[in-house]
Amino acid sequence: MSNLKHPVETEPEGFVAVYEDSYRGGGIAIGGYSRRDPSGLAQRNPDAAIVNVVRVRQVAREYHGWDLDSEAGIREAAMAGC
Repeated sequence: MSNLKHPVETEPEGFVAVYEDSYRGGGIAIGGYSRRDPSGLAQRNPDAAIVNVVRVRQVAREYHGWDLDSEAGIREAAMAGC
């Protein structure tokens, strides 16, 4: 298994494709990422909602109980080279 992180965990800006997580029977699943091209991301993921990563982190934390760093924490980690 890979220990790579998804951009929702590491990127302070951009867009992601969000799906209903049918595999687990509810909640959200996060797919593709684009830093500056939400239209292209929508074309590649026609069944998904394209959402700003800041909003996705907020929804994931508040409504789905995900443990994600704040935007400030992500920026600090990037500056520290993590």
